[in-house]
Amino acid sequence: MVLQDTLGFPMWTALLCVAIILAYLYTTQWFRFWKQYGYPEGPPCRPFFGCIGELFNPKSSTTRCITDWQKKYGRVIPMFWFWDPMLVVTDPDVLRDITVKNFNVWSDRYMLGHGDLQQKIIKKGVFFADGASWKRIRRIMTPTFSSNKLKNLTHFMNLTSCRLAKKMKDYAVAGEPASAKNCFAAYALDVICGTAFGLDTNSMKDSRVPFMKHAQSLMSFDKYLQMRLTVVGLFPWMSKLFKMFNIGFFMNRDVRFFEENIMAIIRERKANGADQNHSDFLQLLLNAEALDNDEIVGEKKLTTEEISAQGIIFVIAGYETTSSTLQFLSYELGRNHDVQEKMADEIESFLGKEDPNYYNVKKLKYMNAVINETLRMYPPIHLLSRQAEVDTTINGRTVPAGTAVMIPVANINRDPEFFPEPTSFRPERFMDKHKENINPLTFLPFGYGPRQCIGIRLAMMEVKIALVHMLRKVRITSATPEHLELEEFTGVLVPKTPIQLNLQAVL
Repeated sequence: MVLQDTLGFPMWTALLCVAIILAYLYTTQWFRFWKQYGYPEGPPCRPFFGCIGELFNPKSSTTRCITDWQKKYGRVIPMFWFWDPMLVVTDPDVLRDITVKNFNVWSDRYMLGHGDLQQKIIKKGVFFADGASWKRIRRIMTPTFSSNKLKNLTHFMNLTSCRLAKKMKDYAVAGEPASAKNCFAAYALDVICGTAFGLDTNSMKDSRVPFMKHAQSLMSFDKYLQMRLTVVGLFPWMSKLFKMFNIGFFMNRDVRFFEENIMAIIRERKANGADQNHSDFLQLLLNAEALDNDEIVGEKKLTTEEISAQGIIFVIAGYETTSSTLQFLSYELGRNHDVQEKMADEIESFLGKEDPNYYNVKKLKYMNAVINETLRMYPPIHLLSRQAEVDTTINGRTVPAGTAVMIPVANINRDPEFFPEPTSFRPERFMDKHKENINPLTFLPFGYGPRQCIGIRLAMMEVKIALVHMLRKVRITSATPEHLELEEFTGVLVPKTPIQLNLQAVL
């Protein structure tokens, strides 16, 4: 017989109602969290979801939402990311405190699920590592990005850039539009494989190569990823369950592919010893590998697994970001022919027929400004985060340990207070005296402070060399779609509708 209460309802129904009421009271009490620390009103929150519904409203956009919040609540906005308290910060002075002055408090990134969604090897990568591990890995890796090391990598970039330019010229001669995504994704991957692993994948010729297939899958932020993130956001304990069953942010098959291939290269190089002379990043990291598990590990050397992890991070950090930057830049060149011609003239004036390299591309000041203006309007990573390790303060108000900060890069870069006419493509903002007036905390495509992207100079050199070869072969006469909408959930800013380029061969 089913137990019933005095009103005739099954007992389990009554218990369920009580559980729902308690859960509601528990979640709504969190929305009073910020008041106890003296913060003004923030955007309305919903039980369990916090402010996620408004922030990722499919009828609006994250950038537009934060812009509206800033108008209502100011430049330090208290909110909730599901269950987690978070501040959205667009104030440059506060950002300077977080990223530089009080970096020891804010050195770690915020991760939904407290990092349980990152596979073990991914967490050893410099982007995802935290605490003392990050500091050690970053310190060891920094010399590999020195000027002397970077100058030895330009032959990979020139080889791949020539292939890119030829392919684009073939489209121009055939009178066919070129897919910006396909062209630049192949270029970005081939450069990564060359500079990081010494491999000539030539996915420009055949996009079906396994490295391309798994790189695209690795960076595919599909509905299943959204589902996993939502489940962990709603039920934080599920992150432990996901970790137990090895369900992570990235697809296991893709992580395993890169890990196995990188480890195979490492084994081959160790077997050949000093017989091979490599100048790629993997070899530079191998030179910093621990010979055994003595006390040196943890201080000055990397383990084999850590080296493999950095190789995977090269793919994650460099593939989609470089590809999307070149897509957006080419789109703007197709709409701003005067900018394109000015770049071509600069290349002719300073380089002539000379191959671009680490040193001579520094002469291309206008090109540098064009790239920066593209990064301002279309920052590849449009949301950054930090998490407080201990109790601290922001603008005199307490921020308890564990609180996260969201840095909406796209909003800051397009703020009219910092950049007048922010939706206009104006490279002159980054030229001469105009550049000197830019507060570095208002231009954050690579982050800022000690946790700034370690590969800035590599990325800029990669884009410049591609543009030199491309503009020697073709001009972009137009680009579609007419109105460019951006996909913001992916973490990396990408166009919702693929960009098509109409090209004309240079005679």
